[in-house]
Amino acid sequence: MILAKVSISEAARLAGKSRTTLHRLIKTGELSVSTGERNAKMIDISELVRVFPDLKLSTVGQPIDQVNEQCVTGDVTGREHENDRLKQEIEHLKTLVSSQQSHIDSLKHAMLLIEHKQQLEIPPQETTAATKFRSRWVFWRK
Repeated sequence: MILAKVSISEAARLAGKSRTTLHRLIKTGELSVSTGERNAKMIDISELVRVFPDLKLSTVGQPIDQVNEQCVTGDVTGREHENDRLKQEIEHLKTLVSSQQSHIDSLKHAMLLIEHKQQLEIPPQETTAATKFRSRWVFWRK
């Protein structure tokens, strides 16, 4: 016989008690626990029924195979939804990269135009001896 095990949080929800109450019962030895995956504390449903006889197990009373099937089906549809979301995000990122690349290209083109305009506007340098050897501090004379 396979006994269903639940986490302490789920057991508290099923029993209608707080997690603190369940931890207190575990510490005093009134409620036994076992370790599940990753050393998480798990409580058998039968142990909950023993400690809390008025426990209603309408959601837990399903056969184990049916519960496992629901988990697998939900997991697959969740993954499909996640895949669709990731595909949309990839398309959005591709669009952003494309727009940034076109912006970079337009900036490159603008820089080329500015450089070309500056080359046309450069005045010929003065070659007279008076301006060539003029001191910096004599800026008011021309």
